[in-house]
Amino acid sequence: MGGAKIKVIIKTAESEVEFEGEYQDVWISINKYLSEIYPSLEVVKKLVGAVDVKELAEKLVGKVELKENRINITAAVDAKKKIILCLAGAYVGKILGIFDKDFLTPKEIANYTGLDEKIVRARLSELRRDGLTIRKEDGLYGFTSASLKEIVE
Repeated sequence: MGGAKIKVIIKTAESEVEFEGEYQDVWISINKYLSEIYPSLEVVKKLVGAVDVKELAEKLVGKVELKENRINITAAVDAKKKIILCLAGAYVGKILGIFDKDFLTPKEIANYTGLDEKIVRARLSELRRDGLTIRKEDGLYGFTSASLKEIVE
């Protein structure tokens, strides 16, 4: 899907704006545009703990690669950070339309990070306890906005 070009036109009563380019760039531009036009969206995002996708994507550059239906962790970090980076990559990948899902099984996380599954399960329990990941009833894990500060380092 890399390199796919798209064109999106947003019309309002007062104006019309057009975004054209690779789908990831268009998606980020649309989010930025809507945040500028409707500043209340930023307040709502903060209230509900929503993640700024552009900010997160920028923080992942040089640490995570999303390609060929894989998440590759390129940063030399400890197991917990690898897991957080993996879940952040899945989150961004889902929003950008690169991946089908943003919640992963411990086995998938182990596969993407190269960590042993037992280690992944142990670190996921710790991350969940610390509020740095979400666990759904079906056993899938996902990224949380609280994890953003862990990616900065």
